[in-house]
Amino acid sequence: MIPRIKTNLIKYFFFGNSITDDGYLRLAYLLGRFLVFLPLSLCATLVLGVYSIFRPVKIFMLRCDVSRISNIVEDLEVALRIEAHNTKISGAKPALLFAVLDCDSPNRAFTKMYGRVLPFLDDDRSFFRGIIRYTLPIFRIERRYLARRQSENQMIVWAESPSTLTFTDNERKQGVELQRSLLPDSGRPFVCIALPEKSYYLTKYIPSENSESNQDIYSCMPSWDSYYHCINTLSVAGLNVIRMGQSVDTKIDQSACRIIDYASDSRSEFGDAWLLGNCKFVIAGAGTGIYWPASALNKPALLTDSYGLFNSSYGQLDLKIPQLAWSRSEKKLMPFSWMIGQGEGWGHKKSLISGDIEIVKNTSEEITEVVLEMNQRQDGTWVESDEDKELQSRFNALRASIPKWQVQPGVRIGADFLRRYQYLL
Repeated sequence: MIPRIKTNLIKYFFFGNSITDDGYLRLAYLLGRFLVFLPLSLCATLVLGVYSIFRPVKIFMLRCDVSRISNIVEDLEVALRIEAHNTKISGAKPALLFAVLDCDSPNRAFTKMYGRVLPFLDDDRSFFRGIIRYTLPIFRIERRYLARRQSENQMIVWAESPSTLTFTDNERKQGVELQRSLLPDSGRPFVCIALPEKSYYLTKYIPSENSESNQDIYSCMPSWDSYYHCINTLSVAGLNVIRMGQSVDTKIDQSACRIIDYASDSRSEFGDAWLLGNCKFVIAGAGTGIYWPASALNKPALLTDSYGLFNSSYGQLDLKIPQLAWSRSEKKLMPFSWMIGQGEGWGHKKSLISGDIEIVKNTSEEITEVVLEMNQRQDGTWVESDEDKELQSRFNALRASIPKWQVQPGVRIGADFLRRYQYLL
């Protein structure tokens, strides 16, 4: 079957990301676009090549299998912090940097902030992107395809580095106005919370005809019912709680908990960036990507209902509690070492959860305990017992086999959770 060609060929040829859905016409389109941009890219290569004699040039190619803010942060924020760290250590002249995202921006307010740090080339700047994409790595021009692992010490560098992102004076004024209109008492600190929503994943992921991927991203999703108590507890403690999310399934019943349903009622791309960059901390349930932009702005994150122990978030002050694994055949909870041994995201592995393993999600009590711990740690009132230190030390020993670049040493398991399940160590 010949794929249908999109209309307005000139527009898509020079500015679009694709011209057909699949097949030989797409291949011909990509080849043709390469040939058109080649002369322009050769000119850029000569100019940047000469420039690189005096100052290195680096082109960061970002992952774009799916347009997600988590990919941008994990790729670009890590790269920028490593770049700044290495430049400071070496005393060399900072490189001229470019970021190439071969798809649409997942949040234009956020990528606009990166655009003040370096030229950020996505679908909104596709003509310039096409020129830089094909620039040749001559002299001191480096073209790097970014990946999750960029340095063995990237977690340490991250923890020691300031955020590369800042708000302008105008954005701060806009953010203050947003808080005044959104919060009943804008003087109170606020916490951002999000859980994974099926509607979001349906817009981001197209189910593959090949089930070999063996992924089930829905079974580990928790219910909002389990989070109402912690939300009300934070409200009683004097904090506003704001629901975040790009796409949500249903509105939250305001009679059930004291939450500001910003995601349903008044979400904006700037609002996402501002709120996540100015909250006290974020609560990210079951791997939802809310913590990535917050982490990029050096805000602490609490990861609840986490579906893996093999890796961690990036912040030194982050906390997490994982979902547990119940063996149907052995009729017991599997130890933490088993969960680590399953690698990343065991809670998404269909072969496990359709077979012997049942996911045990965090209870309302467990979530409330770790939320209160996080709040007290941020206030500086948390008192850690000798038992807590010993249990954390034992848990850290289990993570010793995990590559350094995947684990932030400062990330801790909730103290009450670890006491309750210390027999799994």
